[in-house]
Amino acid sequence: MLDVGGQLEFSPGYITSQGNEVSQGLAFTINAYEHTSAGGKASLFLYASDGWSLMESWRARHQFRWNKQSEEMSVKQILAFVLARVGLKLEVKSQSPVLTGYYPDFTISSRNAGNTVISRLLSFVPDLLFIEGSKAYVLNPQASDSSIYSYGSSHYILDGRYRKAAQELNRVQVEGYDPSGGEAIVVDSFTWEQIDRLYDRMRQVEDRNIDTVTRAEQRGEAYLRGAEVKSINGTTTVPVNCGQQLYDVIDITDSRACLETAKRRVLGLTLVYNPRRGEYQQQLTLGGV
Repeated sequence: MLDVGGQLEFSPGYITSQGNEVSQGLAFTINAYEHTSAGGKASLFLYASDGWSLMESWRARHQFRWNKQSEEMSVKQILAFVLARVGLKLEVKSQSPVLTGYYPDFTISSRNAGNTVISRLLSFVPDLLFIEGSKAYVLNPQASDSSIYSYGSSHYILDGRYRKAAQELNRVQVEGYDPSGGEAIVVDSFTWEQIDRLYDRMRQVEDRNIDTVTRAEQRGEAYLRGAEVKSINGTTTVPVNCGQQLYDVIDITDSRACLETAKRRVLGLTLVYNPRRGEYQQQLTLGGV
């Protein structure tokens, strides 16, 4: 039944008092399979790729351009357009006003890679994207998001590393252009607490699509929010939580590291299942909320 082009659906789970319970997991496309034999042992290796790999391998057949003369498609609509050609459906968990209200003069050139195009689109907005199965989900992370799960009390922590650093940037200067007034728009956004400690670390962003002060402010704040999330990082290894999703907010209590219900956002998930060694563990890559 296993063949090149087939789909693998991986659903992790547990044996509980209710029986075998699983959660919907990731889906992969088989690119190759390999049989090996040695020393009386036979093994089957499967090589598979996910939606991000599909995005990376997709190339535009010809040029596309939107919003040159008028508002045709928002960032969200262009995002859905590209994802559909990759074979992924876009769904929304939460979204920023910029995602649906911003209409950039945007060009996809022939042979542009899908992941490059998606990265450019996401640079315009504070929203994040993750893939499960054949769907891509967009999420707008907020500093006020509540924790949906706790680690360290009933859910044991095997090990952890928690780091807080200076923001890589604490000032963003955004330059746009007002076509009606024929003047440049220059807006600075600051994280004053960080500047007081380490002087300013500035990034300059120039985009002629930005035609109002409000849009310039939104872009600057989005860059500062990203830097804030990245300034808090780390990892923790726990017994598997099959309901954990990318970008969930969790809280961690680890007395060994002086943490008490510290909020973190899950930026990465690594599941380890090795029956020979009796391992069934999950590593969470952490960031700020």
